[in-house]
Amino acid sequence: MHSRTFFMPDRSGYVVFESDVLLHMYGYAQRYFYHSEAGGQLFSTSPHDSAIVVSVASGPNSRDKRRRHSFVPDAEQATVDRHIQFGLGRYSVGLWHTHPEPNPMPSGLDEATTKEWLNDFHGTMHGFLLAIVGNRGVPPPLTLWLARTSDPRDWIRLDEACPNSANKDIV
Repeated sequence: MHSRTFFMPDRSGYVVFESDVLLHMYGYAQRYFYHSEAGGQLFSTSPHDSAIVVSVASGPNSRDKRRRHSFVPDAEQATVDRHIQFGLGRYSVGLWHTHPEPNPMPSGLDEATTKEWLNDFHGTMHGFLLAIVGNRGVPPPLTLWLARTSDPRDWIRLDEACPNSANKDIV
């Protein structure tokens, strides 16, 4: 099994998803019409480094509101998840969820939600990730976005390293 790596457009930093995190997210890909969106939070021990390693993905949780084209996490459980992970030395660095489309792109609501979570850190975080899992292929497509507070281009897509050869053995 392999990880997946995404770079900032200027190559000033990158994000690595460990294989266990990918397997967790891929397990909720909306491959059939009756699958609902799923999602959760992304955690790392290195939230302020230029190399962020995502080592844990939480969710979905039983009280989340899940539909074919929407996902609203249970805020209470999300807070519990953050406290548990913080106790283990991990910090929330982003959100993940699935989309019922082969080339996942964030909706306006996705962008607003990600920026809202970033703002809730009250200046302690200057960026927050949004990972979206698509519904076709093995492995399914994964796009990664970054909301930032410090740049006029506050919403940017990160480029995947070698996306055509990534993780052919992870299902």
